[in-house]
Amino acid sequence: MANHTGIFVPARLLYGLAFMACQPVAAQQPFPAELRPAEGTYRVVVNGIPVGLSATIRLEKAEPGYRLQFTARNRLFSHEESAHFDWHNCEATPYHYEHASAGFGMQRGGEIRFDWETGQALGSKATYALATDTLDALSVAMVARCHMANGDAAFSYAVAEPDGMTDYHYASLGTDSLETPAGTWQAAGLERDYAERGRHSEFWAARELDYFMVRMDHRENPFIRGRIELTDFRYLDEPDNNTERQDGNTVTSR
Repeated sequence: MANHTGIFVPARLLYGLAFMACQPVAAQQPFPAELRPAEGTYRVVVNGIPVGLSATIRLEKAEPGYRLQFTARNRLFSHEESAHFDWHNCEATPYHYEHASAGFGMQRGGEIRFDWETGQALGSKATYALATDTLDALSVAMVARCHMANGDAAFSYAVAEPDGMTDYHYASLGTDSLETPAGTWQAAGLERDYAERGRHSEFWAARELDYFMVRMDHRENPFIRGRIELTDFRYLDEPDNNTERQDGNTVTSR
């Protein structure tokens, strides 16, 4: 995904949602063969101050496979990302990815279409060969959930972006009891460093939610630090009048 300097929490990380521990976390139940549609909402804090920017991560079924969406917006700024991918036993096959940002006098966007028959990524900025098991900047988050459930200490992915291939590398941070506006969770953490000096991200995902992200901390540079933290979570496969909402107020090991 492109480097969106206009948004201090690069969304690609956010769903790059990935996570796990330096001391491998004891493996939980095998990760579900199918992903359960869900939606998480988050508040955004910059340098310790809430900025009135809300964010949403939504996973829903599509034909074929799944669609994962990330949105962050307020009255002055909006950012959206979407990925369509297939899923089989913790392996994602991306079909399409796009992102768009607007606000503060800027407008940016990009997309990728994955042509697996020819082995080519048709990006808005370049056409290039796909590496084996290539992911996009959002579906990588779903695969990372499997690594977390397995208790892997470190892992990496080949990721297609609109201008070419790159690699995402993650290392585990261990587990902790993590407090968010939506409650307190038994969470596993991962960190990611970048080629840009001083840039760093940490991700935390709740075991109770099949490793759906509950918080991300991002340092863009020594002067700008951001955080998104879960305010609400629900599964989308429940009836509207009986939507199952998860509360993390009690920390339990499952």
